Amino acid sequence: MSEERKSSSSRLLVAAIDFGTTYSGYAYSFKSNWAKVLMNKWEGGQLASYKAPTALLLNPDKTLNSFGYEAEKTYSDIATDKDEEGRTCKEYYYFYRFKMILKTTMTQRVHRKSMCKDENEREMEAMPIFTHCIKYLKDHLLGVLSNSTLGGKVEVKDIDFVLTVPAIWDDTAKMFMREAAVKAGIPDHQLQIALEPEAASIYCQLMHFDAAKTEKALGNWTRGPGIKYMVIDIGGGTADITVHQLQDNGTLAELVPASGGKWGGTRVDDAYRNFLKDIFGDGVLKTFKDDLDYIVDYVEFWQGFEVKKREQITAKETDKVHLRIPLALTEIVKEKTELTGVADTIMNALIKKSKHNSNGIYSSGGKLVLPIDFYKNLFNPPIEELVMHLSKMFKNDLESDVDVILMVGGFSECDLVINKLERHFGNKRLVVPYEAGLAVLKGAVFFGHHKDLISRRVARYTYGIQTWPKFDKSIHSPQKKQLINREERCKDVFLKFVSIGEPIEPGFKKSFFFRTLRQGDKLLECGVFITNQKDPKYVDDKECVKIGTLTVPLMNSELWANTEIEESIIFGETEIRVTAYNTNTGQKHEVTFDLLSPNLNMPNSSS
Repeated sequence: MSEERKSSSSRLLVAAIDFGTTYSGYAYSFKSNWAKVLMNKWEGGQLASYKAPTALLLNPDKTLNSFGYEAEKTYSDIATDKDEEGRTCKEYYYFYRFKMILKTTMTQRVHRKSMCKDENEREMEAMPIFTHCIKYLKDHLLGVLSNSTLGGKVEVKDIDFVLTVPAIWDDTAKMFMREAAVKAGIPDHQLQIALEPEAASIYCQLMHFDAAKTEKALGNWTRGPGIKYMVIDIGGGTADITVHQLQDNGTLAELVPASGGKWGGTRVDDAYRNFLKDIFGDGVLKTFKDDLDYIVDYVEFWQGFEVKKREQITAKETDKVHLRIPLALTEIVKEKTELTGVADTIMNALIKKSKHNSNGIYSSGGKLVLPIDFYKNLFNPPIEELVMHLSKMFKNDLESDVDVILMVGGFSECDLVINKLERHFGNKRLVVPYEAGLAVLKGAVFFGHHKDLISRRVARYTYGIQTWPKFDKSIHSPQKKQLINREERCKDVFLKFVSIGEPIEPGFKKSFFFRTLRQGDKLLECGVFITNQKDPKYVDDKECVKIGTLTVPLMNSELWANTEIEESIIFGETEIRVTAYNTNTGQKHEVTFDLLSPNLNMPNSSS
């Protein structure tokens, strides 16, 4: 770590919030000693960790009740005894591992009115849910700081905040998270969005490798100028991949667009849940999840499996894995079937009738006993999909000198993940830093102190805006011709700003000049679109997606004049930014880049 590097923050400290699919937390460090990152230790029963479960409990009126381990415990307590007013847990809203609703696709976009289902299948708008979580973590941080020995009160105005998001999320999801954070009381100008694998990469550059997962990791990687390496951040929901090169000036340059997929640890939970359905049936598992008598058992059961998932697996092929099965499950089976006897007898009868009868699975001592290979198969689908994606990258996108793979994120500490990657990419050097699950959180703090460490990014999409140029029959489709103000125009033309895969430096700006199509319009609007195509022609081409609208309000003096507005989109940072100003007067306009867009076919502006 460079002790000479100074923090660029203008405030007392930098605080990062890592909002994860499975676990969330915060960390911070003071400008005067930026390298010393401090974290809160969360405790729940016998568990203690630097992150809390991403679990949120809201009261029946949708106000905050609790978060993290406390939310899990309170929800279980209410299920057992009801609350002071006699209300059951079904009247509360309990959200668990809900972050992935923000994972957008080309056909499904997140917006301000996106909905989220709680554990009881009740829908609620997602925005206040995310806002509650961020506000809780922000307020908890302020509470910790106020009780520390700083000698003075620390307020929001004293903090630069950093909020982490996956690099594979698009701009709409980032806008959503920013808006939720602002609603949570974090001033917009004090908030930075950090891409998770970038934060991890910064952490791995600035940390000391005092300890690592393997001896192999310590001696095989030197962090000198020119080194190229891949960062794989595997958390609960996604695997997020970036490739960086360390520059001579100590900054990091991205080499290929960030990529990834839904290859995180929760896929293992899904596989295990499906296996249990094969044994017990949908009805039994639904009762186990929904019946108030079993809520405590249900929460503890999945907590236990989360711990089991992270255990080291060094067993021989002949060994077995023992998974505890709650007595509640066999009690439900007794209620729903004619099976009787002790738990093992019922379990073995169910296994015999299932499609897993010949897989060497049995019950003993109240535990499911699985052959080691069968247990490993629960982990295989996301790991295999990750391996296929990486193989394609190394074959098609990367030069041979990208020979270092940094593994970070909670799921990267799983031996099955590490072993699989070592087998498939034995010619690469696999580095797993100490406390890999905290690399993103700590790296986000470093990012807040050193925002200039990323000197180049690569565009994940082709960006452009909707324009209405004069119709040219030699290049435009006749179906796109429209008559506006007695002039033939071509609607829906894609005016490209940046191409997919294009290297861009922070602050890179593209500007174009626009006029309203109709005099008297009070707003100048144009849609912003993304696509995976290099050279789209129209904004309604296949795979073109609208991510927002630039809106410029016009003053009275501009309504009837031939006003020309310069609109600029600034790329190369973790979020795109927009500016606009009147070229005649030099006056800047307030520009809104909104999550919700008006009708795509409304002709408001012309280039």
